[in-house]
Amino acid sequence: MQRLLDEYDRYLSGRSPVPHRAYAPTFDMRETQDAYELEGELPGVKEEDVAIEFADSQTMRIQGHAERAEERKGSWWMAERATGEFQRSFRFPGTVDQDMTTARLKDGVLSVTVPKIRS
Repeated sequence: MQRLLDEYDRYLSGRSPVPHRAYAPTFDMRETQDAYELEGELPGVKEEDVAIEFADSQTMRIQGHAERAEERKGSWWMAERATGEFQRSFRFPGTVDQDMTTARLKDGVLSVTVPKIRS
């Protein structure tokens, strides 16, 4: 509630409507017999603005940048969607196959499949 009041105050004063800030997008993760499957919400994010990398054999990091669409006419009165830099890290219980990991961004949902390495 306080954030909305602050944004409304900025709107009334003519100051910048929403500062860019870091955030952590929400993800769902499930485990299958062969892989870990993640789905995260990234509305309006372009594929080229997302990077997926592995910090080590069990840790994956998803990071990127989300921007608000161009203003046409008028000012934002309310802005609830997160913008700015984002990052999430996921640590898997076992070693994963980094080379066979696949990702797809469609309709604002990032789907990542991380295959397990069987011992």
